[in-house]
Amino acid sequence: MTPPDTAASPDSHIPAGGLDDLYDIARLAARLNVENATIRVWLSRKVPWLPPPDGRLNGGAVWRASTLEHIEERRAPGRPGRKPRGVMVHVPTPPHGVRLTQIAPPSE
Repeated sequence: MTPPDTAASPDSHIPAGGLDDLYDIARLAARLNVENATIRVWLSRKVPWLPPPDGRLNGGAVWRASTLEHIEERRAPGRPGRKPRGVMVHVPTPPHGVRLTQIAPPSE
């Protein structure tokens, strides 16, 4: 019996790495040390450093390993979302019995 012709095989389009080349949400979350839900939130918010999935497998997002190369360096530090509008300044509370004068807003 001769081995089947791999060129005519329907799986011939699978890369040499096979399914080891694919990252699902759980595997990507483990790689980035975050929860699975965090990856889903990042996908829904379309954070710019996270590439869109290369496809879907059993209803879940999957990426090729080559798509996620250097993802750790591209990842923006902190939480994604809106940036703060201004800088919070801490004003110490005056000692007991000391009154602060009010400054009136400029008149127009």
